[in-house]
Amino acid sequence: MPEGPSILFLKNKLSRYKSKTVSEASGYGDMDKSEITNLKLVDIDTYGKNLLFVFKDFFVGVHLGLFGSMLVNKRKKVNASFALHFSDAEINFYVAKTKLHRGAPKDLYNFKTDILKPEFDSEFIINELKLPKYADQMIGDVMMDQNVFTGVGNIIRVEVLYRAKIHPESIVREIPEKKLQFLMKAVVAYAEEFLDLMKTDEVKELAWAYGKKICPKDKKELLIAEMGKVKRKTYVCEKCQKLYK
Repeated sequence: MPEGPSILFLKNKLSRYKSKTVSEASGYGDMDKSEITNLKLVDIDTYGKNLLFVFKDFFVGVHLGLFGSMLVNKRKKVNASFALHFSDAEINFYVAKTKLHRGAPKDLYNFKTDILKPEFDSEFIINELKLPKYADQMIGDVMMDQNVFTGVGNIIRVEVLYRAKIHPESIVREIPEKKLQFLMKAVVAYAEEFLDLMKTDEVKELAWAYGKKICPKDKKELLIAEMGKVKRKTYVCEKCQKLYK
């Protein structure tokens, strides 16, 4: 599944289409595309794992999910689920979910939670984590909650918890606030590193813990298991990562 940096990477690839006129929108998806004809594409934005095509009075959110993909000026043999056509180009999405929203992205989304937005607010997130609905959960589960850590996927979750030396089964309320503050810095720093590594397709290759068998610090074998409610493959060094319970 794409993560926040993956979607921002796609957005950057599409920046040349900003301010161009969409001649037609097509695709087999259920979303009504009749309004997207001869309209100027005002902006291309992101919110976490969502790619956003912004028009004057509305925007279209595209979510690639587990198996979605995008092609520019190319087509697969199967029909696109959503496509934007320009006079000299086209953007095709496959196995993607789309939704049209009235207004602007900031009217709907809280950018304070997006790990790659300038508006990301660590203090706001830490205060959210103190709420009962999050405080009693495992940090490994909460980090996958897109209402709190928007844009975090499994790679970022594994890497950041390893680098912050926090065991994913740690209960949020038991983690010291200074450690949570460090976690906030780590998630932003790694998201930016992830984005940079997308240029050379070395995200997994250069990960410290994700996809690895041995801890690079103490050379111990990593615990590899599906943990918490999210049931995603997790890589943990039980020596380096402290369990707060």
